[in-house]
Amino acid sequence: MFGSLALETAIGLALVFFVVASLASAIVEGISRLLRKRARDLEQTIGQMLSGSMTYDGTAKSALELFQGTSIYESAEMAASRGRRLFRKKVGPAYLSARSFADAIDELSDKLTHTPVDGLNKRLAKFKLDGADLTLEAKAALENWFDETMGRLGGAYKRWVTGVLFVVGLGLSAAGNVSAFHAAQTLWQQPAVRQAAIDAAAQAAAKSTTPDSVVAENVKTVQDLAGLGLPVGWEQGTHWSDAAWTVSHLAGWLVTALLLMLGAPFWFDILSRLVSLRTTGAKPPTAAQDPGAATSLRAAAAPMAAVGEIAAAERAAAAPNERKRLWSRREK
Repeated sequence: MFGSLALETAIGLALVFFVVASLASAIVEGISRLLRKRARDLEQTIGQMLSGSMTYDGTAKSALELFQGTSIYESAEMAASRGRRLFRKKVGPAYLSARSFADAIDELSDKLTHTPVDGLNKRLAKFKLDGADLTLEAKAALENWFDETMGRLGGAYKRWVTGVLFVVGLGLSAAGNVSAFHAAQTLWQQPAVRQAAIDAAAQAAAKSTTPDSVVAENVKTVQDLAGLGLPVGWEQGTHWSDAAWTVSHLAGWLVTALLLMLGAPFWFDILSRLVSLRTTGAKPPTAAQDPGAATSLRAAAAPMAAVGEIAAAERAAAAPNERKRLWSRREK
């Protein structure tokens, strides 16, 4: 009974965190697009790569301008600008492939004699021959350089998203009065609320195998969480004069914001796993992992059988010698 109660409470909490995290993720993505975060990071990183600068200074800006003048980058920018010119004048690509980067450098390298770029010239010195295109070896090296740099850039972007997600999550928790502690307490103590949350969780988990296709539908259900009986929203009134109520709510908002930093995909995965676990029960172990199964017993007995076979073989090999020794004793 206790295990079932804990599992059902966990399902309800996972539903709450998934719904709020979906809304928080949508807001963070909107902020990222508004600030051109991905495109701006890509531009600045390429400028620093080509110039060899540690910061996005004037040298890096000059190198970026040369790179943006290549036909490869202009094509990528044109494709990224489709349907967006009405909202902003400058729209850059958010992503660029390693192959496109190497081709753009090959095109750009012919201009480096007129406009030197120190960082790039040093890297191309051992690859570039006057009047010749870059070799496959050179392009492969440039592609690896770009992929490694983009990997680190992707890590930096994830850290930025995590930080912004905490701020947005804290704001949503306070605005919607979503306290992890009070939600858990209500789910634990009220079977009707717990069952309603379980039914909603099962519906959400059954919609798709990924959270992307259900985010739009679940974002509008944030206000419906209160309809399930969960203690979210401000309709239940406030008790700011009660120190225990105030501290528990503030701490609950903080915990909710911290858990939302894990992201909507994480909570969707947890929600799906918990719903599946409650519906089908725990997945039985394989025969190799079940100590009582014949497969495991046979595997455990195999080394002993092997030892017995080796001992028997040794005895069989020693038998002729033993017989010879006995015959020699009789003859004496």
